[in-house]
Amino acid sequence: MLKHLRQGVGLALALVTCPCHLPVTAPLLLSLLAGTTLGAYLSTHLEVLVAASTALFLVGLALAAAGSEGRQGSGRAAAHPAASRRSRR
Repeated sequence: MLKHLRQGVGLALALVTCPCHLPVTAPLLLSLLAGTTLGAYLSTHLEVLVAASTALFLVGLALAAAGSEGRQGSGRAAAHPAASRRSRR
C-alpha cells in the first residue's frame, strides 16, 4: 500500500512540476507568493524557479519509478518459469 501511495505522490509531483508546464504554473506560483520576499526573488530570478521545478520533477519521476519496480519483477518471473526456478535455488 505504501508503494502505491509513493507512486501516486511521485506521479502527481512530476505532473505538477514538469518544466514544460512552467508557462502556466510559474505565473500561478508567483501570484500566490506576491508581496513576499520569496515571490520578489523568484520573479527576478526565474532560472532558480526552473532549476527547482526540474529537480522536483526528477524526484517525482524517481518516486514513481521506485514504486513500480515490484510489479516489473513479478511479471518477468511469471513469463520465464526457468528464471524463477533458478532464483529459488
